[in-house]
Amino acid sequence: MRSMNVELRHLRAFVTVATELHFNRAAAQLHMSQPTLSQTIRQLEDTLGFTLLGRTTRSVALTPDGQMFLAEARAVLERFDSAMRQAERVASGLVGQLRLGHLIGSAIDYIPAILRAFHETYPEVSLEVEEFDFRSPEAGLDTGATDVAILRPPVDLPSGSEVHVLRSEPRVACVSDLHPLAARTEVSVADLLDQPIVAAPGSGTWRDYWLLLDHRGENAPLVVYEAATFEAELQAVASDRGISIAPATAARFYARPGLAYPTITDASWCDVAVALPPKPLPAARHFAHLAVQITSVIPAV
Repeated sequence: MRSMNVELRHLRAFVTVATELHFNRAAAQLHMSQPTLSQTIRQLEDTLGFTLLGRTTRSVALTPDGQMFLAEARAVLERFDSAMRQAERVASGLVGQLRLGHLIGSAIDYIPAILRAFHETYPEVSLEVEEFDFRSPEAGLDTGATDVAILRPPVDLPSGSEVHVLRSEPRVACVSDLHPLAARTEVSVADLLDQPIVAAPGSGTWRDYWLLLDHRGENAPLVVYEAATFEAELQAVASDRGISIAPATAARFYARPGLAYPTITDASWCDVAVALPPKPLPAARHFAHLAVQITSVIPAV
């Protein structure tokens, strides 16, 4: 096929000459020599099988065939240039799709503001939000199911992942209102180590953290129930099956009759963070930057 030998450089050279109707001016605009430009036009004419430009020592003019071909060549270049501009926008994270993973109970008070700001700032990025329960504390970032995640460290993420802390808060003990600790506003880790406890399913760094494993030494926790959601966890605690360890925001967003939330005074605070994989999409990095920016100006409650 003749078209197999036609390149964009041929079309761009022809359109420039046809617009300028002057080889020297066109060559200067294309940053090439006039002989090279003349050779490029001859190559295109030889490939097409007809003359595009009538040349004399004084003037350059389009032939009828050249006039017809000019419209098509311009259309091809416009489409190509448009496609490249769109590709640049996609590569810059301004257009496309982004998959956000969200661990239940994480940044409940900040996520609406973050999502609104992202939609306003990047309206051409389609954001798909998926909520993950306690069985998947990595919120899909470990399997590639998501591009960016809001979660609670520590979690087992691939090497090279980035974790940007948004907020920190105390950890609390969640106990039944029938429990001896329910009347207290504060407790110590030592008060909790011998208590039956409700845990997340599975295993891993995240589960161990909420079981206070770093405080237990050789003594294993007495796990009496596994719950994948806050609802299941709190139901088990309210029925006095055991205690659980939760972030302080649980007392605000999951408060209900039958439960008490004394603060654990000597446990490290827990974090809410936005996490990125080792090679994040530009749109994912935009989201993470915006999440950090938004949470920095929202007053802590």
